[in-house]
Amino acid sequence: MAIVAPFRGIHFDVKKVGDLSKVVSQPYDVISPEEQKILHRRHPRQIVWVDFGLEREGDGPKENKYIRAAAHYRHWLSDGSLVQDASPAFYYYEQEFTIPGKGTFVRKGYLGALRLSAFGEGEVLPHEKTLSKPKEDRLALMRVTDANMSPIFGLFSDPKDEVLSAMRKGIASAPDFAATDDLGILHRVWKVTDPAIQKVAAGKMADKKVFIADGHHRYETALAFREEMRKKFGKREDAAYEHVLMFMCNMDDEGIVILPTHRGVHSLPVFSEEELAAKVRAILPMETRDGSPEDAIRALEAAGKKGKAIAWTAGGGKFHLITFPDLQRFCDELLAKFPKQLRSLDVLLLHGFLLEQMLGITPEAVTAGQCVKYYKDPAKAVSDLSARVIQAGFFLNSVTVEEFRNVSLSGHVLPQKSTFFYPKILTGLLIFSTREDERVPAQT
Repeated sequence: MAIVAPFRGIHFDVKKVGDLSKVVSQPYDVISPEEQKILHRRHPRQIVWVDFGLEREGDGPKENKYIRAAAHYRHWLSDGSLVQDASPAFYYYEQEFTIPGKGTFVRKGYLGALRLSAFGEGEVLPHEKTLSKPKEDRLALMRVTDANMSPIFGLFSDPKDEVLSAMRKGIASAPDFAATDDLGILHRVWKVTDPAIQKVAAGKMADKKVFIADGHHRYETALAFREEMRKKFGKREDAAYEHVLMFMCNMDDEGIVILPTHRGVHSLPVFSEEELAAKVRAILPMETRDGSPEDAIRALEAAGKKGKAIAWTAGGGKFHLITFPDLQRFCDELLAKFPKQLRSLDVLLLHGFLLEQMLGITPEAVTAGQCVKYYKDPAKAVSDLSARVIQAGFFLNSVTVEEFRNVSLSGHVLPQKSTFFYPKILTGLLIFSTREDERVPAQT
């Protein structure tokens, strides 16, 4: 059973810091080095000073970004820039955003403290592979701050919307705080403090499984931190360190949007567009068209309505569109080493067939961060192609919510960066203390 508890959230006091929009940020893993510097210059209380500090020349064991992060965090708490709520709450959270050509959406969910459980125990289900370096970074930060700065994004299935309907009975008309991020997305938060409503909402969560949409590294980091704290202070169910800050969203919500993450390949000793095209055409239908990256994306989306498709380009004002008319036979014959639940996914068609079999890029190389770059914006991939940063760009359609659900339930995981749930959950909007003496209400 998924145990989600209210908690005493830590948040910025706008009377102290001014506009909340200036002190919150996107999660650290989507911030570029240049954006990181810009955010540091934006405000002396910008959350990146803690969550994503800059490295400095001469840093070492006695002075580094983690030590500076802890100092900033303690100072902000002591001077009242950050305040902790006196009573535990669930935090009902809405994000209003627009996707050009597709309309305006409102994604609804809530922030709570999820009782940690190891993968494989059944309550929390991953869907992506993780890398060791990000986990080391996040654990180092947790050790010095005793806090979760950034929530994990979790999904649960609730076709009747019972959990959030219960929450909405406990919110006021106006949000307790709100912010607009650099992408123009409006974030609104309401505190749900009524214990009776909290109990009803938590009870309706009890039979749910939680699917991790975003934040696999942070979840595994929280598990490692829990084990360290248990060795020091013992295991106790109401300890904050037995939990992790989680944004919980109903996957049946109409505001769920999954965007694709495209790929670029680089550093291949030999790459020939003509050779790759010939090898693919020997196996699958592939149409070559003149057109821009935008044309490629439109063609890809249109083809995706009829079946699976992948578009790719090596530049020169043209692109190639691959389709899979007999998908099952193709998967059974050429992707048989992969689990059946994964074979037909767009990202596996790309990684298992094009990257591995056609280009010789091994899964080990991908995991090690070699040969493949990831792009949210296809225009950036094309720009890098023109600058010869990459040798070819590969464009994908999105993983569907149903595919995401099936993979998670299967117990298998996708390659890294297979899904991009949009928008991200803001960092610094709510902070969760994992101090040894911090408690959350016991849930039965």
